[in-house]
Amino acid sequence: MAEKTIWQKSSYSQEEGECVELAAAGPAAIALRESDHPGAVLTLRPTVLGALLRGVKAGEFDGPAARARRSRPH
Repeated sequence: MAEKTIWQKSSYSQEEGECVELAAAGPAAIALRESDHPGAVLTLRPTVLGALLRGVKAGEFDGPAARARRSRPH
């Protein structure tokens, strides 16, 4: 019998959707998906997910508008 995947999302997520969800995907993998599109699942090793999260926090994937906002004086 196949085990049911248990998806988790942040307690900060709202009910409107647009949430990133994570689940265990075996002994050395983590599954990642967007709650509005649950069929598209990315499966990553924990080290790769860690690198992705560090890049997101550092703004490596921000578009031009976000970079412009960060460069403006406060």
